[in-house]
Amino acid sequence: MIKKTAALIGMLVLAGCTATPEKVPTKTTPKPPPKKVTQPSSGVKITPYDQKEIKRQSVPVVVPQQKVQQKFNDDGSQLPAFKNLMQKTQVAYKQQQLAEAERYALQAQRIAPQATETYLYLALIAEKRKEYANAEALARRGLSYAQSNAMKKQLWSIILRASEARNHSIKAQEARRALQAL
Repeated sequence: MIKKTAALIGMLVLAGCTATPEKVPTKTTPKPPPKKVTQPSSGVKITPYDQKEIKRQSVPVVVPQQKVQQKFNDDGSQLPAFKNLMQKTQVAYKQQQLAEAERYALQAQRIAPQATETYLYLALIAEKRKEYANAEALARRGLSYAQSNAMKKQLWSIILRASEARNHSIKAQEARRALQAL
């Protein structure tokens, strides 16, 4: 009896779910009249826009009376923040505080990534730590940005010392030739 009642209720529920809903009348909006399309002799279809025409207006340009201009060289080494960090790097390096000197040099490098001085100090720090491969790589990267012969000489001397410490005679010979050429 209970099974029959449950089956009957299930069939009524299914029949109720499958019944089609009443149709609600929908409001239709009138369609705008078709746009006038003209076809010139070239075959290009031209359809006008519904929007109003865009008009050109002149906008007055406001120029400040006095512009503040700071001129920096290409590598950013003239920035005050860079100079401050490099001074801190030099002081820490002279006091044998290599971790602090490295931290300052890396901060300076973020400010001026093409400044040669940061690579010089990072290479010197790596050399003090006996990380000769790193010292050589940093010195070579610094060489790619170096402009003065004095800076190139310092970087090549780091490469020479690092190559000799690693027993790389070919690289050491290359560094000697470069130092003689300067």
